[in-house]
Amino acid sequence: MLNKRLTKSLYTKEWEVLLELLRDLREAQGWTQEQLAKKLGRPQSTVSKIEAGERKLDVCQFVDYLRILNADPVAAMRRLMKAIQKR
Repeated sequence: MLNKRLTKSLYTKEWEVLLELLRDLREAQGWTQEQLAKKLGRPQSTVSKIEAGERKLDVCQFVDYLRILNADPVAAMRRLMKAIQKR
């Protein structure tokens, strides 16, 4: 059961909340996807695919992503959990 849940994690409401958080954090910096991609050392399409839910991030990538966005990973996780609980 757990494995089934994990493989479908890309399509859960929690995943959508995470994508919204990442997009909000980028926009709060006033950055375009292209500007963030340049800071990440990746093509703009990578950021687009992440924000569209077409590409997953592992935990280490998530933390790096947050740091580049000047976001505290612990605070971001708290914000994420609050947003998930509200839905």
